[in-house]
Amino acid sequence: MDKLLIKLMNSFGISGKEDEVREVIKERLNEINQDMQEDDIGNVIVKLGSGETKIMLCTHMDSVGFIVNHIDDDGMIRVSNIGNFKKEDISHSFIRFDNGTLGKIYTSVEGEFVDIGVNEKEDALKKVSEGDMASLVGPYLSVGDNNVISPLLHNKVGCYILLKLIEYVKVENVELDFVFASQGEIGGIGARIAANNINPDYCIIVGTENATNADKRKNNINIDGGPVLKIMDSSLIMHKDIKDILENCAKLSGINLQYSISTGRSEGELVHKERIGIRTGEIAVPCRYKYSASEMVSINDIEDTIKVLKQLENFKETT
Repeated sequence: MDKLLIKLMNSFGISGKEDEVREVIKERLNEINQDMQEDDIGNVIVKLGSGETKIMLCTHMDSVGFIVNHIDDDGMIRVSNIGNFKKEDISHSFIRFDNGTLGKIYTSVEGEFVDIGVNEKEDALKKVSEGDMASLVGPYLSVGDNNVISPLLHNKVGCYILLKLIEYVKVENVELDFVFASQGEIGGIGARIAANNINPDYCIIVGTENATNADKRKNNINIDGGPVLKIMDSSLIMHKDIKDILENCAKLSGINLQYSISTGRSEGELVHKERIGIRTGEIAVPCRYKYSASEMVSINDIEDTIKVLKQLENFKETT
């Protein structure tokens, strides 16, 4: 497995506290001698090429997580969600606070609690304070022929794809703006600000899409089945021009595509409303068990998504 992907997977990056992920991204860009810009909201932006047409490729750096809202007398830590996910997908998982403290999270009708192995509030306060943030944590595993399991892969995969594209793509007649956005899980704040500043002609969101697992046979999206074009979700219908662009890129690269209509949401929900409207759509890597401590993706799907998006270097505007 690529060391860069492992480094991203192991980095702490809850919404509003994406510092570790951001530093991994900046370190990699420095290694390949790539100029970058960091704006006031914490987005990292790389501009490649020039031309009349601007294409913004955007992924978010942050993950869902938890924030401490109260510490009980018995040392149990009450937490609230940062971002949206299902309690049943995270109960009894391990978590890590931003200061390194480890614990176990469990859920009940009374809420979500973290056990850090103490019995008194005073002992808990020595390690954790109200307002501290925590992230799901766990080992990464290689399974099957070419699959990987890890907590919170869904945002790290997009960052990896953009970093690889920046390294490989050769752009001449189009401007590509790569955006590693902050606070994607709590309203796409970073992506909106970047889109407003860049004012692209097109925006392609790079993310993940729920894939078939043992509990959801109705979903026909499969890992190792190729990248997914999200035709429609609960907040956005992919613009037909973006669909044409990505289908042409897939054809040129000989990559099979999957198509989804889902109830999810992404930064595209808000980006397409910026300025006077931005043509927006999303390409996604299939992901099983999304928003859990054991998300699963295929390395083949990641590599195929990179191959598809690399064809943007041959982009030509049609009228």
